[in-house]
Amino acid sequence: MFYYGNNFWRSSLLEEKDVGHAFSTRLGGVSALPHTSSMNVGFGRGDSDDVVRENIGILCAAAGVSYEGLVGSAQYHTTHVRYVTEENAGEGITRENPSPSDAFVTDRPGVSAIVRTADCTPILLCGRKADGAPVVGAAHAGWKGTVHLIAENLVAAALSLGAEKSSLKAAIGPCIGKCHFEVKEDFIEAVRDARGNAFAEKYIARRDGRYFADMVSMNFDILAAAGVPEGGIDICGACTACDPERYHSHRATGGVRGTMGSVIGIKRRLSAG
Repeated sequence: MFYYGNNFWRSSLLEEKDVGHAFSTRLGGVSALPHTSSMNVGFGRGDSDDVVRENIGILCAAAGVSYEGLVGSAQYHTTHVRYVTEENAGEGITRENPSPSDAFVTDRPGVSAIVRTADCTPILLCGRKADGAPVVGAAHAGWKGTVHLIAENLVAAALSLGAEKSSLKAAIGPCIGKCHFEVKEDFIEAVRDARGNAFAEKYIARRDGRYFADMVSMNFDILAAAGVPEGGIDICGACTACDPERYHSHRATGGVRGTMGSVIGIKRRLSAG
């Protein structure tokens, strides 16, 4: 179950003593510009880099993960999932990321990942190896990434690191809902080309002469088909376009907005003694 507190969303499914996570809203940060206030974690939106990094630090603190071990990236609506370790810490945050990616996976203590959204679907994933060690991942699922199965690729990447399928749990954060994600014929054709007519008919509904796509259900079903067990997928259910006072929404603001962040990471092991 998702719950909201102190301007951040969390999923009880992902709450583990050695894993931290949080989904931001547009509240609780230090941005002062009208369109980015007050929690903007996206560079190039009008805030200074220092302000963006301070906001990211606030988000990491809310998630209970290391800011110093955080990895982010420019996002291009791909389906690439990148394995990251301590060597990648700071990429996309305090230094450039040489390998842009829309998803990350790691099994390294002290390493965390952030994906950024403002209507697209954020997905956080957690699993366990046979010895109990955690594997975590994060994906930015725009519609292109969704229909080309970035969620499936995220699951596959976690399994490749040794996560057991029965242990997988995923949370789908705030994103644009089927109530507001209006699409046109070119979108429908693109979805048909990528996934076939049955897929398009299942997730794109006609209402009052217009078409609306259900990205949440698409990603839910893709995660389930990829192996996340029944009962192991949590949905926030908040529509970003319904509430632009609480969420950054590209659709609701015509692109004049900040960016939200979703973070997950493995906490550092405590020293013995």
